[in-house]
Order: sequence, then C-alpha cells, then structure tokens
Amino acid sequence: MLNFTFHNPTKIVFGQGTLNQIGSEAALYGKKALYIYGKGSIKKNGVYDQTAASLKAAGVELIEFEGVKANPILSHTREGIALAKREKVDMIVAVGGGSVIDEAKGIAAGAVMETDIWEFYARRHKLQSALPLLAVLTLAATGTEMNGGTVITNEETKEKLGISSPYLYPKASIMDPTTLISVPADQTAYGAVDAATHLLESYFTQESNYTPIQDRYVEGIVRTIIEITETQQKNPNDLTARATFMWAATLAWNGLAPAGVGKWSTPNHLIGHSMSALHDTAHGASLSISLSGWMPWYAEQRNPGHWDGTDRLAQLGKAVFDVSTAEETIDAFRHWFRSIGSPTTLSDIGVDDAGLVKIAENIGHCAPLWGLPEYTAPFCEAILRRCR
Repeated sequence: MLNFTFHNPTKIVFGQGTLNQIGSEAALYGKKALYIYGKGSIKKNGVYDQTAASLKAAGVELIEFEGVKANPILSHTREGIALAKREKVDMIVAVGGGSVIDEAKGIAAGAVMETDIWEFYARRHKLQSALPLLAVLTLAATGTEMNGGTVITNEETKEKLGISSPYLYPKASIMDPTTLISVPADQTAYGAVDAATHLLESYFTQESNYTPIQDRYVEGIVRTIIEITETQQKNPNDLTARATFMWAATLAWNGLAPAGVGKWSTPNHLIGHSMSALHDTAHGASLSISLSGWMPWYAEQRNPGHWDGTDRLAQLGKAVFDVSTAEETIDAFRHWFRSIGSPTTLSDIGVDDAGLVKIAENIGHCAPLWGLPEYTAPFCEAILRRCR
C-alpha cells in the first residue's frame, strides 16, 4: 500500500424515481443552466420531460444545447462554449451518458476561459476554474458522473485526448436506473467493457506488488459486471441488474480502485482512443479489441519486485472466471467479449493492414501526452498485430 490522496466531492443521488431531484440540486448553483444532451433519445424515453419539468419547477431557466455525438467532438464543444458565454449561464446540466457529460465538462471549463479549450486538452495550459456542472446519467459506462475527467476528439487533427481536473467533478449526479431500460444491447455491451477496462488498467500496470484490498475490489466488480451484462441484454427491464451495473460502472472509475497502488497508466485507453479518433469506433468496442491484443503481450512481461504478467493474469482469471492460467484468462475475456457482441479484432471493425499502421502512428503521436512515451508507433504496430 503506497501513499495516496483520495478526494471525491461529487454528490450521488441514486435510485428509482430520483430524476425529479435535479431541480433542487441545480437551484443551489443559480437560476440559468445550459441544458446539454445528445441526439434526442431522452425525448423518447421521458427523461427530457421529467428533468426539464423539475428544473423549471425549481426556478431554473434552460438554454438547450443538443447534438452531442457518441464520440464528442471539439467543434461542437466550442459551439457550446460560445452559447454558454453568450447566454451568461450560471451552470451546466448534462443529461446523457459519458459522451454528453464529457463534452459538458469541456464546455463548463471553456465558458470561464478566454483560451481555446483545446489548449487544455493538449496540455499546453492548466485549468483554473469551471462553471458548476450537474449530471443526469442515462448510460452507465465511463464513470464520468463521479470523476474529474473528460475526453474530446479534435476532428481536424484526429487526436482524441483527455484531461482531468478537480474543477470538473460534477457537483451532483442523478443516477436513476430506470433511464437504462431503453439502452440497446450493443451499448450495454460496450458500457460493460469500458467499465471493466477502467478497473483493469491500474490492476495490470500498478507499481506496488502487494495490494490485496485493491485487487479484491477490482476482481469483485469485474466479476459482477460480467455476471450481469448478459442479464441486462436479455431482459432490459430488469431494474435490479440495471441498478447493479450502474453503480458498478461508477465505482470502476471514481478513484478508489487505484488508490494506494502507486504509479499506473492507461495503455488500453490510449490504444482505443486512436481507434475511435480514426474510425469513430464505439469506445467500448475499441477497448475489447485493444485488450484482446494487449493482454497476450502483457503475459510476456516481467517487472522484478513488482508484478509478473503471467502470474497477474492467472490471479485475475482465478478470481473472475475460475480458470487457472494466463492463457485461459485471455481466452475467457475474448469469449466474454464475443458473447455480448463486442469485437475482438481489427478486422471486426473493417480495419486492414494499412489502417492498422495509421492507428499505430496516431497512438505514437498521442502517447507522450498520456505519459506513455514508450508506446511508439513501431511498438504499437506490434501490439495491434496481435489484434488481427
């Protein structure tokens, strides 16, 4: 157990029937909100009507901003920043999944800055403040509802980059599992893969060689995610499964899993983000492909005094799948990915050899900003060839 500081200021309001509490939570921060959402699904499932009514009843004026993409883009984020400044809003209210909330965080930061928001994602400037942000989660996956991270794609440069700041934690997040009932099977699968990968990143790359609390935390939540994903897909109305997964995905990326493990990194997210930037691949789909190729490489790694890739995978497999070896663990994950409908190879998303090389080059370009300079283009090409 190594030294750490844990701080998470987000208030979670969880459970069925909690959508109407967004108004009282938002009213604490002002009278005018930029109300951000995606392509309109919240108007079909009733979430829009309930949340808008709650906000208006609490005396909060809404300035609507719709159209957030599944992989949010910089140009749309800039449009939202301009609108927030023009309307002089007091706060941001994001109603949607990780993409909506991530873009909302970028808008919350950009609305109080004169510097272009991309300068912060490119790590050339550091955030100093942001408008208050409140979230209503409608698709569980990214954990952004309880962390300070945000990811945006610059569609001109084909860079998908993220930042994390204490100013970007939502003030409050409403988590009503009934909002997940309309989430289709493919998005349920991608959300499950995303949440599991969040947990696995620090589990695989951690500095410390003795972290029994963190290990059991990760192994238990990953096993739970795997157990309930198929249940959600077969019976979307199973609110017990939906609620369990919703909370599991939040716990996967709120800072608890890596607390005390020392230095760690996110190589699979680095790889997956380049796939999404170049091919608009669903985030979870890119991660199941990345893990399918990265884990066999990891199994060959030895870090004396810290961890052994083969042993680490075997430990995970025993806890999650009741298997004994690293090879069986990798096979079990690949089988799980395919069983829920998430891809395991680049060919599954139509990427040929030329496309593979371009992804590797993109990863190598972005890797230094992720603190992973060793992930050069040639190195990443070798990893990606395991994903064919």
